[in-house]
Formats: sequence, structure tokens, C-alpha cells
Amino acid sequence: MKSKYWGGSTLPLTALACALATPAFAATAPAATDAADAGDGQIIVTGDHIANPVKLKKESAATVEVMSAEEIARQPGGNIVDIISHLPGLTGYSDMGLGQAATGEKEFVTIRGIDASYNSYTMNGIEVPTADFSTRALSLKMIAPYGIANVTVTKTPTADMPGDAIGGVIDIATPSAFDFAKGRLNKITLAGTLSGKAVDMGFPAAGGTAQGEFARTFGTEKQFGIYATAYYDNRSSVGTTLQARSYTPTLESEANVSDWRNLKGGVSLQGLQSDFYRDHIKRYGGNIALDYHGDRQTLYLRGTYGRYENSATDSQHGLFSIATGYDASGSFVPVGLLSSGYFQTRDQTTSLASVQAGGATRFSDRLTLTYDLSVGRSTWARPNYVEGSLYGQYIVDGSANFDAANPAAPTVAYTNATARNYASNADNTALWKFQGSDSGASNMLYAGKVGAEYKVGNGWLDSVKAGARVSISKRYEYQHQFMGNNGDNFVIKDAAGHVVAYTNPQGPTVSQLAGTAITDAYGLAWKSFDRSTFVNGIVPYKYTSQYGLDPDTGQVTGNPGVYTVNDYLRNSVYGTESTYAAYVQANLHLGPVQAVAGLRYEYTDFKATQWQVLTTDTGGWVKSGNTYGELLPSLNLVWRPDQQLVVRASAHRGFSRPAFGLIAGPETVTIDDISGTRYISRSNPNLKATTSNNFDLGVEWYGHDGSFLTVATYYKALQNYIFTASATGSLPNSASGTLGDVTMPENGTSAHLYGIELSANHKLKELPGLLSGFGIGANATFQHSSADAGAAYDNRKTWLPRAPEQMYNVNVSYEHGPFNTMLTWQRTGLQLLSLTSNNLDQYLQPSSTLDLNVGLNLGHVTFGLQVQNLLDKAQFWKTMGKGTQYLGTQDGGGNGSYVQTGRFFKLTASYQW
Repeated sequence: MKSKYWGGSTLPLTALACALATPAFAATAPAATDAADAGDGQIIVTGDHIANPVKLKKESAATVEVMSAEEIARQPGGNIVDIISHLPGLTGYSDMGLGQAATGEKEFVTIRGIDASYNSYTMNGIEVPTADFSTRALSLKMIAPYGIANVTVTKTPTADMPGDAIGGVIDIATPSAFDFAKGRLNKITLAGTLSGKAVDMGFPAAGGTAQGEFARTFGTEKQFGIYATAYYDNRSSVGTTLQARSYTPTLESEANVSDWRNLKGGVSLQGLQSDFYRDHIKRYGGNIALDYHGDRQTLYLRGTYGRYENSATDSQHGLFSIATGYDASGSFVPVGLLSSGYFQTRDQTTSLASVQAGGATRFSDRLTLTYDLSVGRSTWARPNYVEGSLYGQYIVDGSANFDAANPAAPTVAYTNATARNYASNADNTALWKFQGSDSGASNMLYAGKVGAEYKVGNGWLDSVKAGARVSISKRYEYQHQFMGNNGDNFVIKDAAGHVVAYTNPQGPTVSQLAGTAITDAYGLAWKSFDRSTFVNGIVPYKYTSQYGLDPDTGQVTGNPGVYTVNDYLRNSVYGTESTYAAYVQANLHLGPVQAVAGLRYEYTDFKATQWQVLTTDTGGWVKSGNTYGELLPSLNLVWRPDQQLVVRASAHRGFSRPAFGLIAGPETVTIDDISGTRYISRSNPNLKATTSNNFDLGVEWYGHDGSFLTVATYYKALQNYIFTASATGSLPNSASGTLGDVTMPENGTSAHLYGIELSANHKLKELPGLLSGFGIGANATFQHSSADAGAAYDNRKTWLPRAPEQMYNVNVSYEHGPFNTMLTWQRTGLQLLSLTSNNLDQYLQPSSTLDLNVGLNLGHVTFGLQVQNLLDKAQFWKTMGKGTQYLGTQDGGGNGSYVQTGRFFKLTASYQW
């Protein structure tokens, strides 16, 4: 294996192999004074709420990154993803599934370039249920950065941690009363937020936050503790987006070339779509912790709840050529012009709740038993999802040429005045039809685990751990189309009561529809439509049917007024996934080298019941399922030759279960309004789990003043990779076996990822006077990936999706007396998003953001000012191909390939006593 980062050498693998071959089994690491292993990867911090992340990182047996509550408070961000993505090797992202990137907030986290669906997510050491059928990734958008003790990211999991963690394990820990000095806390936080772009465009822009925290220890020996927090947060914003409608080869001689990478004349853009999003986000929730700490017994009861609600709309204006031709020289010529509009509600709600009870019993100085029972529930819903389509009459005596090479300022060159006048007249585009659906999903997760640790303490064997875990996940997904015939159109009829084609829309024109005037990306007058017209146009008629037009024959079809059992149940799935895990782990040492060796086994049994359409009016429930097991060895070596140097090596095997929607999803059918093309997607219960052999080697140096310097290399070899398990809020764009217009996910063969991670932090205390308050921190990740895309894409070699080749974070801080400030810059390199049959694959262009935090601590009162995206950079920029010449097209779930959301401001005041 060659790497451009090491001049084609095999240094990382060679060095790692040498490290693993070293016959040393290490001395126990210096005992941590305020951290202890709680099993399943949880780090518990006791004695002081101000956890030292550097200390926890240094003393861990695994490679970890830790962000404390104090660091979280100093990072700008609407949710926890915005904040922890500044840790080394992490990338936070949103895509346009349900328009999420247009909110200006990130949603998912990748670790070292492995898609978010390949991580394991825990809260206080317990697995977190995910409701979304389309991905194993946990959407963290419902988790506000309040009431969190620390976030720990484990990159080299040990055997007592979840095994389905090819990327790593992300644990979010909530506080207990014992985390605070003197065992008490009273705190109130108030904040105001502002969207700069919403202010500029004259839309609601303000929001606010309120949070309260309380903690007490009590009892004769302060052996009891209670902690509670509650928060409410709301935020308004707007986003503008642009996407390409479609492309065609520029030269007539290349019109039939299937591989567009080899086109000499390139491709020509056939149209653009400009969208305007309005979002109003609410988050609320809290957590509570009850604890008992005795001499030989600890007990706890924890509860958490978080809810995310977004009331959002998307208003679109499209212009595109209705036909194409070639001139006498054989070059592309647009023929005719069509104006279109689109509206959809983007409302969604997600929630996450969990209750956990457990403890630890120390039977002797050597034997400790831990136990835990938990129940968690997550939900996702998109109620009354309403769509409306608008079209203009065709014009054939004029058209336009489109250019989106600079998507911030696209141009439209009209071929004559007729085309220009047509595009700029809002009365030329009218409402044609409505569609709608109710959809949602839920996941109830029951889990229990038990573990035992025996401290040997003689010779080279320090301790032995063993444990077992059982979980049962009950899942349900549904989508009820408002209209019968698999979500048929609800068309506005003409005066004679006839259903009309989209070329003859009968509804009100854009100028007649209620809404707020805006200017679209082309500089034309348009509207952000009021939702009432569209909601009232279809919701009263939902679960009925209407005469429609068959897109293949153009003939009237359907049975008016009849909504069948198939119409209601065709997208319904029930599922149960039971997992059983057991592990054994030994902690050994020889001199200054520590070794943690373990073996874990995980067994999965899933069963699904889904509705299958049999005839037009009948259907029935069918069952599917599968079972499989994975044996997962792991070895972590840590050499600490002195108090400042730490050398790490790790080898472990991980796996990832296929997303539940890929193995037990409903059959979905989508139909293009204009072309009439039908696209059918099906699940595949025979998908195999993806497995990975992971190797790491790193060196860490720690100064006495909190400074550190770390270098780490890593290599991951994946088998049965599912291409691509991206989290989009809809069915992932997986490698698919194609049967005409029917696709279903399949396993690819293999994928590889290797890279190097650099991180440094230093407080400039050696500088004189006021300059000693400065500090600087930086981390950079350089990596390379390759994947076999599978037979559906001619087995071509490509990158791993969501695996940028470079990631950078730089921060400059200053602290003096009560004043502190931090300026952070983050850049994420080019990423592959999805493959296309024409080989101009969809990529996400590099993105960067500059954020500012300013704080002032006046004893009991603390003030803060945060600014996100100081330089007003684009949030999301998708292209066809690696370059920026061709703007991306729509591919699943949302409109927008170039997304701008502007700056966000937050002013905070806290009072603590």
C-alpha cells in the first residue's frame, strides 16, 4: 500500500507491526486520581466538575479525545455536533436530507473519515436508540450543549466497549452531584440568539435560551447526591440554496458517451433551481441523576430527555430547458423554456429519552461487580408533510443558457426578449397539484449488562474483567401517503372538473399566492410562500383518492374516493433486533508497558414484518430476518517511559450492522413529474455486516503546564462495505443491483483508509506581562481512502464517502483575569458524497468556518458572546466531479447543492451561587 503522505512508503504499517511484535507487556499506568474505568468505555469523573481533558486523554488505556463542560461552553454552536467536531480527527456535517444543512447546524459526526453510521453512540455508557431506519448514525441535532459533563470519543475501543464501532465510540456523559466542588450547584443561564441572514432578508431572526441547574449532596456523610437540569432553546434562521436541474453532453458527437469523465466537450447545464428555506427550531429537555456513594456500594438512577422540533418551509423557483438540440457545429443548444415552482413543509420532530439504573458492589479489595438496566426510546416524525408543484406554460420561441460555476452569483443568459419576459413575469407560473404524507419511526430499546473485575495484583497480571450484555430493540416505521395509488397527485381540476396535465396548471399564479416577496438566485422576483394555501389544499382530503393521469400512457386512471388498505400500509415495517454480547479482558504490565487484551463476541438476531402489495386492493404481512455473529479481538499497548511521554499501539476488529431500513425497508416508488420515470427501491435482508481490521500507532508528549503534542497513524481495512451508508434522512445511496428501474442495496467487496493525525496545544506562559495569557492549539488530519464500489458501478475504485483527505482545526485563545476569548478556524477537505452512473460523481467541496467566543467572569455572573461563521462562508457545496465547474444535482431527500445560511450570534449570561 502506497501513500502520497509518506512518499510511497509503508511506514505506518511497518512501524505498527514492529510495535505489536514487541514482547513487552507493561507496567500499570500511573494511577488516576480522579478517573476510573466504569466498563463499556465510560469514564467517570469524581471530586471536581472541572475535569481535565488532557489528564483523561493521557491516562486512558485507549486513544481518546475528551471535551469538558467548560470547553463545550466556550465553543460556538447550536448543538453538540457543532462543538465536538473541533476535536482531532472528527468532522461534523449536515446534508440536505430534509433540508438540514439549510438550518446552519451540523447533524452527524464522523471519526477519522468513517461515515457516522459506523460509530457507536452511548450516553453515560449505555447505548442510545436511533429511530431513523435509514442509518445507524445518531442524529445529534436534538442534543443541546447544556447539562453535559464531558464528551469522550474513543478511537481504539477495548473489549468492554460496544463492538459495532468501526469508527469509534462517542459517549456523552451527564453530571452527578459528586462532580461539583463542595457538592452543590445553583445556576441559571439565559441567552439570546440572532440570525444575521434572516435580519438582512427581513424575516424573523431572534431566538433565546433558558437553562437551570441544581446539584446537592446530602446525608450524614454526604453519601447521597441529586443533580437536575432543564433547558429550553429556540432559534430562527433562513437559508438560500441553488442546485442544477440536469446536464447533457455539450457535443453532439458525444451525446451517447456513458462515461462523462472522458468527454472532450464537457457537459452543459439544462436548468437551475433556487430554494429559500425558513426554519424555526425548538429544543427542550433535561436530565436528572440520583446517586449513592457508600464504602463498598454505589447506586445510581439517571434519566435524560431531549426533543427537537423544526417548523420549516422550502419555496423553490426553477428555470430549465424543456428540450435540447445541437446547432450546425454540433454544439449544445437549449430549446424552449419552462418556469417551475415548488413548495414543501419541512416540519420534523425527534426525541430521545432514557432511564438507567445500576451500580457497583465491591465485595473485597479485589472483586467488584457492576450492573446496569436501561430503557430508551427515540422517535422521529414528519407529520403533515405537504408538497405543492407549480408550472408555467411552455414557451418554444426562446430559451436560456445557464452558468453556475460561481454558485454564489449564477447567471442566466436568455436567447431573446420573449424568454426574458417569460422568466420575470410571476403570472406565468401557476399552482398545478398537491401531494402529502404522514411518516415516522420509533425505537424502544431495552438493555441490561453485568460485569465483574478481579484485581490480581501479582506479577505481570493486574486485573481480569468479564461481562455480558443483552439488548432488545423494538422498531416501527410508517409512511401514509395522503392520496391513494401510491401517493398519486392531487391535481387542481379545470372548470369542467377534469384532471389536467402539468402543462396546463389551473391554480393561482405566483403573484396571487400568499407569501413574502423575495429575490431568487437569478435576481428575479419570487415568493416565500405561506404554508396555509398548501396545507389547506390537501390536508382536508388526505386518505382519499382522485382521478390521475398515468405518466406512461397519459390516460386517466385511478379510482376516485377509494383509499385502499394498500394505500395506508404499503410503507409500514415492524422489526425486532436482539443482540447478545460477552467479553473477557485482561490488564497486564511488564515494566513501563501496559497491555489491555480482550475478546468480545456479539450475536445479532433481527426479524421484520412488512406490508407487501399483492393486487391493486389487497396485500399482506410478510416476514424476513437474519442472524449473524462477530468475534472481535482487541489489543491496546501503552508505553510510558516517563511522566511526559506516552507511546500507543492498538489492533482491534470492529463491525457495523446494516441500517435497519436497508435490510427491512418498505418498497418506495418515486415518479418524475415531467419525464414520468419511475424509480423503485427495495431492501435486502441478506446484507452482511461490514467488518474492519483496525491498526493504530501514536506518540504523545505532555508538558507540565497543560501543553501537549501528539502524532498518531491509523489504518482500517473494511470488508463487505455497503456503498454508501450515508445518513441523509432517506434511503442511503448504496451500491445497488439494478433490475430495470428497481434498485436494492448490496455489499461491496473491500475498502481501505489510512492516515496521520497531528495535534498540539501550548499556553504561552513564557511570554512577558499580558502576552503570557495567549495560547494556541491546532490539529490536522491527512488521510487517504479507497473502495471497491461493487458490480453496480463496474467495480471501479473510488474514495470512501464522507472521508475528506484533509481536516484542520486552529484556535488562538487569550485569558487574563476575568476576560477570556477564543478564535477558532476549521476546514474540512473535499469529500465524496455519492456515485453516479455517468462517473461524474457527487462531491462536497472543501468548507471552512471562523468562529469567535468572548467571555467575562465577574464572580457569580458570567457573560459570553459567540459568533458562528464570521466570514459568511457557504454551509454546503455539492458538485458533479471533484472540481467546481459543475454544480450538483438533487440526489435524495432535499433541494440544494449550494447552501448559504449566514452568520449566527449568541449573547449569554449565567448566574451561579
